[in-house]
Amino acid sequence: MKPAIILSALCLTFLSAQAKKAVVVVAHGAPEQAWNAPVLALEPLLQQTDIPGIDYKRIALMEFAEPGLDAVLSDCEAQGVDTCFVLPLFICPSSHSDEDIPNLLGMQFNPTTRATLAEEGEQPVSTAMRIVQGPTLYASDVIERSMLERIQEMSTDPENEAVILLAHGDRGRIGFWNDLLERTCTYVKENTPITYTASKLVAMGYYFADDVLPLLTEAAASKRRILVQGIFLMSSMEGMARMSGIVEKQAEALAGTGAEVVYSKGGILPASSAMVIDWVADITGQWVATLP
Repeated sequence: MKPAIILSALCLTFLSAQAKKAVVVVAHGAPEQAWNAPVLALEPLLQQTDIPGIDYKRIALMEFAEPGLDAVLSDCEAQGVDTCFVLPLFICPSSHSDEDIPNLLGMQFNPTTRATLAEEGEQPVSTAMRIVQGPTLYASDVIERSMLERIQEMSTDPENEAVILLAHGDRGRIGFWNDLLERTCTYVKENTPITYTASKLVAMGYYFADDVLPLLTEAAASKRRILVQGIFLMSSMEGMARMSGIVEKQAEALAGTGAEVVYSKGGILPASSAMVIDWVADITGQWVATLP
């Protein structure tokens, strides 16, 4: 029996040596190429980053654009990958990270979610690979550090400035958003001379001004310069403010206060791309370390 045992051990060692592991970072995707471009630009940075134990690294999009998640995972399998670590590039846990992606990956079975995905043209991926899903950016400090960078880029007189942090997300998971907003406000205060911060999960479009104007009015009572930063992957707070019509409304609301409102031009990407790649490498390395 000893020769057989030795042969079996050698075969297992050989198969283990041949096994390949991948990391795939998946973002939502959008019809506008301007939104997708900063996400897809992460791929060359990811390819250049050495992550011990990882043989394959890709970026994928859930909807609206290529490369789709199904195509990327099919290529993974074609390249001999047997285990894939999928990282959702989302700010906080949401229905996308907790329902849509796991159902697309075959890790969950929810008939309602799958029916909704099918209506959107998305089908579960068919693969024999072992797939492990990682956390969203919420589980890191990328948000706090990136927002600090954007605020410092706008700041010119910190002692006389207020910071308002805005986010838009799943109200069914409001606890995550409240925690993230509070964490980020605290981080700004700890790392700048700015003492006034406020935050809110807001609506987009028509109701945006209704949510934000009270925050501006309150800040203008004690600060002369108000920095408004959105916790978004790419979207410009300046663009959202312009489209919502709040710029005209705030002029009337803040008349006589002398307060200036500055809306951020950027989010996490592309300015903090290196920070995001470092997070991908770090969390993927932690996952690899848990493997037998």
